[in-house]
Amino acid sequence: MYVSRSQQRGIRVRVLDCFDEYHHRLNRWFGEDVLQVEGHRAAVRRAVAAEGFDAALVHDAGDLVRTALIIQALHDAGIPNVMVVTQDARRRPVYRRCGAHQVLVAVHPEQAWQAVSRELPSFVSA
Repeated sequence: MYVSRSQQRGIRVRVLDCFDEYHHRLNRWFGEDVLQVEGHRAAVRRAVAAEGFDAALVHDAGDLVRTALIIQALHDAGIPNVMVVTQDARRRPVYRRCGAHQVLVAVHPEQAWQAVSRELPSFVSA
């Protein structure tokens, strides 16, 4: 949902693929928009830094450790705005310590999109 709706708004989107178990599914869904990287923090940091992203959105799928490691790598790669969407408000301080600039709490997908879409206008070029 994030990808297609962001692209409809004219935002260039890449999907970070750094876990083997998601590789085939992400390629099938997003094709050339997938940024495939070996799942090591340094490799993710290098690949993301080379892309020069203005922002990153991380959706917490339930794995606290993986989500935290991704946030750290994105932050360390110099992304100026790392946003995280989670269903668990108790994770907000953990993700902030890992480098998230914003942690949005949303239970339902539509609620998550509404929270994210309020932040998007600052990333759309004129």
